[in-house]
Amino acid sequence: MKLEEINAESAIDISRIPSACGKVTIGCSEAAGLVQAVIDSSERLRAEHNALQDTVRELEADQLRVSEASDEARLLSERAIERLGEGRSMIQSSLGQITDLLDLVDALSQHVTGFAAAMEQVRRCSQDIDQIAETTNILALNATIEAMRAGDAGRTFAVVANEVKNLSSDTRRATDEIARTIDMLGREAEQVIAKIEGGAKASEDAKRSVGQIEDTIQGVSELIVEVDGQNDQITRATSTISKHVHKVTDVLASFDAAAITNEATLQSAHVKIEDLELTASEMFDAVVKAGLSPEDSAMVERAQGYAREVAQRAEKAIEEGRLSMAQLFDQDYREIPGSNPKRYRTGLTDFADAEWRPVIDRVVAQGAPTKMCSQADMNGFLPTHITDRSRQPIGDIAHDTKYCRNGRILFDPIDRLAKKSNAPYMMAVYRQEGDGKTHEIVRNVYVPLVINGRRWGDFELAYSL
Repeated sequence: MKLEEINAESAIDISRIPSACGKVTIGCSEAAGLVQAVIDSSERLRAEHNALQDTVRELEADQLRVSEASDEARLLSERAIERLGEGRSMIQSSLGQITDLLDLVDALSQHVTGFAAAMEQVRRCSQDIDQIAETTNILALNATIEAMRAGDAGRTFAVVANEVKNLSSDTRRATDEIARTIDMLGREAEQVIAKIEGGAKASEDAKRSVGQIEDTIQGVSELIVEVDGQNDQITRATSTISKHVHKVTDVLASFDAAAITNEATLQSAHVKIEDLELTASEMFDAVVKAGLSPEDSAMVERAQGYAREVAQRAEKAIEEGRLSMAQLFDQDYREIPGSNPKRYRTGLTDFADAEWRPVIDRVVAQGAPTKMCSQADMNGFLPTHITDRSRQPIGDIAHDTKYCRNGRILFDPIDRLAKKSNAPYMMAVYRQEGDGKTHEIVRNVYVPLVINGRRWGDFELAYSL
C-alpha cells in the first residue's frame, strides 16, 4: 500500500470529523428526546383516553338507567291515567252526592227558618191568650164582688164567677208554661239556626271547593297526558343518544387499537434511536481518544484534574479519620421522606456536602464551556450536587426536579455504559435533565473516580462547545 502525504486540505477535512461526529451524536440525542417526548405524550393521551372510555361507559350506564326510568315512567303514567279515569268517575259520583247533601242543608236551613217564624207566631198567640186570661180574671173578680153584694140571690152567680176565676188562673199558668217552653224552644231554635246558617255558608264554600276539585282533576288528567307525551319524546331521544354513545365507543376502541400500535412502533423506534445514540457516542469517544479533537481533549484534561482533587479530598479525610471506607461506599440508600422526585441519604452525604460540593461549585462558576459537573457512584447515586441544584424542595414537581438533584439516583443507559468502561475516561453526548419536561444536549466526560485503589464511581463534566 502506498502511503500518501496528507496535504493541508485533507487536514482541514479531518479536523471536521469531530464536529461532524458531535453533530451526529447530538442529532441522535435530540431525536431520542423527541421520540421520548412523543411516547410520554402518547402515554398521557392513553391515560386521558382511558378516562374518556370510563366516562363513556358511565354515560352509557346512565343512558340505560334513563331509558329504563323513562319506560317505567311511561308505564306509571299509563296506569295513572287509567286509575285517574276510574277515580274520576268515583269522585264525580261522590261530588254529586256532596252537592245533594249541600242542597239538603240549604232546604233544612229554609225549614228551620220557617219553624222559627212559626214559633214566633205561637209566642204571640200565647201572649194574646194570657191577655184574655187576665181580662177574664178581672171580670171574674168584679162578678164575685157583685155577687157578694147581691147576697143570697147572687150566691149561684158567685160560684160561677169563682170557677171562671179559677179557669182564668189555670189559663194563665198554662200560658206561662207555654211561654217558658216557647222561650226554651226559641233559644234552641236560635242555636240550631245559627249552626245551620254556618253550615249553609260552609256549604256555599264547599260548593266552590267542589268546583275547584273538578277543575283540578281535569288539570291533573291533562298534565298526566302531557307527561306521557314527554316520556315518549324522552324515549326517542334516549334511543338516539344510545346510538351516538355506541358510535363513540366504537371510535374509542378503534383509537385505542391504533394508539397501542403506534406506541409499540414508537417504543421500537426509541430503542433503535437509543442504540444509535450509544453508537454515536462511542464514535465520538473514539474520535476524541484518537486525538482528532483538541478542544474536547482539553476538556478531558480538566475533568481528570477535578477528579483527582475530589479523590484526594476523600483520601485525606480517610487518612485523618474524618471519613471511613464504609461510609464512602455505603449503598444503603435511605429515602428522604416526602421527596418527589425521590431523594436518598447515605453515610457519605454529609462529607460530600462539606468537601465535594465546594469543588464542583467552583468548577461550574468558571462558566462556558462548562455546563455542569457532579460525581455519581456505581449505581448512579449523587451524594451531593452544586449549591444551585441542592435547594430545599417546595413541593412543585418541576422546581424540585430541576433544583433538588442532590441525593437523586440517575442511571441512564449511557451512565451504565460508562460504569462498565475501564478506560481512563469516556466521552458521550447525552440529554441533561431539566425540569422533567425539558432537557439540554451536552457533551460529557466520564472520569473513573478511584479512591485508595478502589473505584467509587465517576466524576462527570458536562460542557458545550
